[in-house]
Amino acid sequence: MRNLPRTYWCHADRHGVEPDVVPLKDVTTNSPGAAVEWVRESVREVSASLDRETFHLVWGWLGDHRAVQAAVVELRRGEPYTFAVEGRTDRWRWTAYPVSALPLVSTCPRSTSRERIGELAAAGARGMPP
Repeated sequence: MRNLPRTYWCHADRHGVEPDVVPLKDVTTNSPGAAVEWVRESVREVSASLDRETFHLVWGWLGDHRAVQAAVVELRRGEPYTFAVEGRTDRWRWTAYPVSALPLVSTCPRSTSRERIGELAAAGARGMPP
């Protein structure tokens, strides 16, 4: 049996009393380094909205390059990586999960010619049925 390719799903959770300060989107990536970098960028995005004490904790973690290396190693081993902070009114948690991805299969039948695919694409671009 073939192994499925590994990808990394990155997700952020926020629990707090105030409305969402910065909406964060989940992402998937093929690299554990890119997954950790997404976590770091997402943390940077919300850092300005954190209380002073939490802000300093977050920036200390952002400057800790050994923690970055350790996170990449954890993901390569197949373990999820989580960074969490708790402020006065909010709790944030960023997680990168290693997941197996199913390969995508083309939905175009093999018998469809390039010309026909072009016609279908042009019709769809005009908002008309083929």
